[in-house]
Amino acid sequence: MDDTTVSWFGWMHNLSLPLAIVFILPWLYVLLILSSVPYLHLCNWYRARWPSQCSDDEFWDSARRLMASIWNLHSKLFHGYEVTGLEHLPQDGSALIIYYHGALPIDMYYLTAETMLRRNRLIHTVGDRFLDMIPGWRLVSRIMKVTAGSVQSCVETLRAGELLSIAPGGVYEAQFGDNGYEVLWKKRTGFARVALEAKVPIIPMITVNIRECFRTMSLGKWLFIRIYDVLKVPILPIYGGFPVKLRTVLGDPIPHDESLSPEALQEMVALAIGRLIKEHQRVPGDILQAIGDRFDSVQSFRKG
Repeated sequence: MDDTTVSWFGWMHNLSLPLAIVFILPWLYVLLILSSVPYLHLCNWYRARWPSQCSDDEFWDSARRLMASIWNLHSKLFHGYEVTGLEHLPQDGSALIIYYHGALPIDMYYLTAETMLRRNRLIHTVGDRFLDMIPGWRLVSRIMKVTAGSVQSCVETLRAGELLSIAPGGVYEAQFGDNGYEVLWKKRTGFARVALEAKVPIIPMITVNIRECFRTMSLGKWLFIRIYDVLKVPILPIYGGFPVKLRTVLGDPIPHDESLSPEALQEMVALAIGRLIKEHQRVPGDILQAIGDRFDSVQSFRKG
């Protein structure tokens, strides 16, 4: 092998290694999420084989809190995760959390863990139907209260006094949003009908730098949009897993107003999300600056 061939292989290695890393890292997060599947199935097997004196609610609450502790540790180490406005979540009673959907909604896992540990409340979550295709996921959905969520089932959850989170943009916003942080809800008003029927306040939410943590490929996006319109499953490649600063911002609650139509309420909430983005998020987002935000936070903490 001559020097030219060695040089070419070295150049290709140096080029491909970082590219491989940024596409492999998201799968490490996915594996962390999927680790919930064998863990909860093991808990379920243990519960069935050795029934204890505690109730089912107490048993599964302990299992959830262990998961929350792991996720909370992960959020602090990888992203210096913080929550601003947690006091806007009621200590008791219901509220509907409406959030901007990043390429991978890691922030919703982090917020759920933070809320369980700091407020002792579990956030019920509306997830996409394709999650049920994951082997073993149905038990995770049942224990962690993740559901595809019809309007009526969401209303019942809120009337039961629970917290519920919905990303109106769903998979579409996750796949085809970018670092411009444009709200991609189309004409979806289901969440607004839920809030009006359940008569609950809406809490708008964004997570700063969520689009810098994970991104989707922009090359050939038009083709992927057409494929998604047919299949309704996420197929656009995700890359990232960058150690950026993540900070979830919960805005002021939007109180129930029965005079509003679902369309008017949807527009009001979209504007509230837009204001949070304008106030807290650098647009367009920049990965290196988002990583630098972690050091700014450390310096601010030390000065404080």
